[in-house]
Amino acid sequence: MFNGGKAFKHLEKMAVEIGSRDSGSAEEREAAEYIASVFRGLGLKTSFQEFDVETGRILKQGLEVLEPYMEEVECMALPLAGGTGPEGVEGELLYLESVVEEYITPEIDGKILLTQGFYRAGLELFTKYRPLGVVSIGRRPNSPLGHGWGTAKLRDKYGPMPVVNVKFEDGLKLLESGAKRVRLTADIEAGKAKSQNVIGELEGSEKPEEVVLVGGHYDTVPGIPGASDNAAGTAVAMELARVFSEKGTKRTLRFVAWGCEESGCLGSRHDASRLKKEDDELKKGDEDAKSELDGIRLVVNADVQGGKIGRNTVASLGPVELKSAVKLMAKEVGVVFSMGGSGGGISGGVYSSDGTSYSAVGVPSLNFIRGGAPYIHSMEDSIRWLSPDALQIHGEFMERFLTRYVAEAVAFPFERTIPDDDRKAIERFYKGRMSKPPGRE
Repeated sequence: MFNGGKAFKHLEKMAVEIGSRDSGSAEEREAAEYIASVFRGLGLKTSFQEFDVETGRILKQGLEVLEPYMEEVECMALPLAGGTGPEGVEGELLYLESVVEEYITPEIDGKILLTQGFYRAGLELFTKYRPLGVVSIGRRPNSPLGHGWGTAKLRDKYGPMPVVNVKFEDGLKLLESGAKRVRLTADIEAGKAKSQNVIGELEGSEKPEEVVLVGGHYDTVPGIPGASDNAAGTAVAMELARVFSEKGTKRTLRFVAWGCEESGCLGSRHDASRLKKEDDELKKGDEDAKSELDGIRLVVNADVQGGKIGRNTVASLGPVELKSAVKLMAKEVGVVFSMGGSGGGISGGVYSSDGTSYSAVGVPSLNFIRGGAPYIHSMEDSIRWLSPDALQIHGEFMERFLTRYVAEAVAFPFERTIPDDDRKAIERFYKGRMSKPPGRE
């Protein structure tokens, strides 16, 4: 029943008509209202789950070479990293191979650093010797200019650090040309806003207390269409909501469009933390009491979807049977999940998206990704590269999986557990992001 064409219309509405859906923005709210209207039209019990977010708007940005030649370099500021004010900061440009302890010497103090891929660890290391700002080089040649947020919690903890992204080629030119002195401008208007998760619930006919979450995030990094990442994943979830509203289900399916994934999985983190807090409070008085969290058996997340050319991936956190079920169904229906590249194939391990927020509080998760696209987090993330047929691949597979194991199964087939190896991987993930897992704030 899944129809890639119908899903594609939802995708067009969000990525083309609404456009960039920055965290906490009016456009993010417009997309939320649209998703809610679709859920209501399907007869789902629809609600918003609001939460506070830190947000930022770029007023002015720039990178100018001042010595030994004059040139402007295309760049993109990170609005949650920190600002310079409208005048910018001026200083000597210093190249660092990477931001590791061995390279953090008094020489970096008061300089503007040219480096690659430093952000989180660098902020902690910069507490002793403080650069004026950072020019972050793109990871690959021939790739579009990257957009991003930065992290408000790290900014507040370690102090503001103005950061601009540049393309790989421009970073290489700065290095090869001997650019000595630059002016970096990141004039940012930071503030607080409201974001929201959109929930459409289809109550189960026989076992409504057993709940499976199905969703995707609908926000974007600043200023981009966010077609593949992740209007497409949200569109897949919306079309699955239509399918099961017509087919019915023995268990409750809770369709969720998460807000603010791009600024730290804040929407799913908010919900997971709420569930864990309520669970802890309830069990203080009665260890055997059943909480809302206990009833959530699985999370199925669609993130980065629809690429005409792509690589199918599923990242699983949970019992081995969960991953095995996906593998067996893939063989049965003839969908290839490639093992090439990082996170390729059907694998255990953490994927940096909303499913992991729930696995951190004990709920198994499946994250469906059609990855391999070089345009993610850039202005190139448009519908040009996507198609209804490509949405059909994962949408149809997810429908089959949910039908067999959730909507029609006599007994839920997967144990609600996170194995030790997965727990350790989750701990490492949050440690690497310099944050605590949901529920431990």
